[in-house]
Amino acid sequence: MNNLFQLSLSELANAMRGRQLSPVEVTRAFLDRIHRLDGQLKAYAEVWPDDAMAQARASEQRIMQGMPLGPLEGVPLGLKDLVHVEGKRTRAGSALYESRRPMESSATVSTRLLRAGAIPLGKTNLVELAFGGWGTNQGMATPRNPWDMRVARVPGGSSSGSAVAVAGGMAAGAIGTDTGGSVRIPAAFCGLTGLRPTFGRVSRHGVELLSSTLDTVGPITWTAEDAAMLMQVMHGPDPEDPTTLHMPLTDFIGGLRDPVRGTRYSVVRHEDLGTVDDAVVRRMEQACEVLDTLGCVRTNANNGRLDLSKDQEAAGVIIATEGYRQHGEALSMCEMPGDAASRARLMRGATIAQERYAEAITNRTQRMQAFQTTFADTDMLVLPTLPFAAPPFAEIDENDLSPSRLTRFVGYYGLTALALPCGFDDANLPVSVQLVAAPGQEALLLQVGAHFQRQTRHHLARPDL
Repeated sequence: MNNLFQLSLSELANAMRGRQLSPVEVTRAFLDRIHRLDGQLKAYAEVWPDDAMAQARASEQRIMQGMPLGPLEGVPLGLKDLVHVEGKRTRAGSALYESRRPMESSATVSTRLLRAGAIPLGKTNLVELAFGGWGTNQGMATPRNPWDMRVARVPGGSSSGSAVAVAGGMAAGAIGTDTGGSVRIPAAFCGLTGLRPTFGRVSRHGVELLSSTLDTVGPITWTAEDAAMLMQVMHGPDPEDPTTLHMPLTDFIGGLRDPVRGTRYSVVRHEDLGTVDDAVVRRMEQACEVLDTLGCVRTNANNGRLDLSKDQEAAGVIIATEGYRQHGEALSMCEMPGDAASRARLMRGATIAQERYAEAITNRTQRMQAFQTTFADTDMLVLPTLPFAAPPFAEIDENDLSPSRLTRFVGYYGLTALALPCGFDDANLPVSVQLVAAPGQEALLLQVGAHFQRQTRHHLARPDL
């Protein structure tokens, strides 16, 4: 039974469709593992064993009776506690919503996953109100990075529990949200694959938002193929979310084996990256060598226009202002303690003048248009996802924005990005490389990521639990 947790989402799905495994035994095994390990790892805000087993039995019956099966039939997933599920509370990692009534309807994402046969195991923990990159939550629960069970290390945020659930073998895949890196950062710290889709690619209807301008919903998985399977189900126009109506349906799975020869990539200049650990730089360079063997072509696109500090600050103005609009009034009256650092970042929105916010939105629109010219000369930008591997909790400064330094620009410019595990540092902690493409190019990133993972074994490593 232990080898279940070595399998990727796609391998589990295929095994169940082929009747080598049953949804009942798979779901029970994951629930048992949650029961054994989550007291230490704290990935889950709540677990739904009765619901999960009932859905697993229904899935098994469909398989045994030869009925039509969904593409995710029997696959156990974790849902970030921002995604509404009918009959369940959404607390957004905050005591602010501790007494909230169960939701009367489900998010579009939840509905599509269920219709595809997936089995939600429960809601995963997150940074309070999804505003933070380290993954800490002093008010509710802070998940622990499973790659080091001797020294407690950060999992990355804000989708901390989603990443820990997958890396800890407590879900075959998970759903997160990404504003300035909140899918990619925890995926990178936890040795996983994480995709930030283009804004409008996946419906946000029924998802608790931090930033209406920048928030996206994306998958956290072991492999690019797994992420493509989730995207295939999750994406598409939704009348309940008008931002999705201009994005066409895409076949994310069909092209995963198509050659990537001739795909152009440009490595972001070291002087634009700022301080990055030597081990991270080495692993990124090795990842580029793999791209070369795949027939990708290195170019020198003009990415000198990338000012990561400026982009990070500009995005921060938008996030704080919109986050305060969403939660600030209720938070200012909340007497329940919470995460001081996350709340301080959000309450900063109260001090940002409307004129400054409006200017930030206008400047973003202008800079987005200018930045698109980068992709006339290249198909992808390549850079580290994070400047370092996961540090111990004891060594971090909660107010340090370093985790999002290399990720926030993606949302700011309206791009899409894929974080891929690319090796380990000297302490045997995961290191990640980030592929960034123009809006709507998720299929290309997943295709390159799948080829990359056929040439490497980083995504096959598992924490020793």
